[in-house]
Amino acid sequence: MHSQQEIKIKKNCSFVKCSICREEIRGKHRFTKLAMNYGVICPECDNKFNDDEIELISNIFTAYGGYFGSMKGLSRNSVKRLSNLYKEGEKKIDINALDIKILHQALLQGIPPSQIVQK
Repeated sequence: MHSQQEIKIKKNCSFVKCSICREEIRGKHRFTKLAMNYGVICPECDNKFNDDEIELISNIFTAYGGYFGSMKGLSRNSVKRLSNLYKEGEKKIDINALDIKILHQALLQGIPPSQIVQK
């Protein structure tokens, strides 16, 4: 006699993750065109960032990796450290390249572009 093996399947209602913060999206979300692809944006990121910022952030993460807030909480003085990095690098490398790297680090820390500009 051939016995059957019982298969248990965990039910997971969400397989969609935000293109910016990688949080699982349950409920409402927005599809948007991001460079050559489309992305899904959660309500929190949709409220936090305008369309231009979402596209910029997506492009930076495509180029350099990571996602918004992936390194959040690693340093309490993130903004100060980032501003020091800016001062240190001004004379050494191209300012535009440095700005992108600083922005990438800020985004990994969970600091939105508008807050970097203010500081």
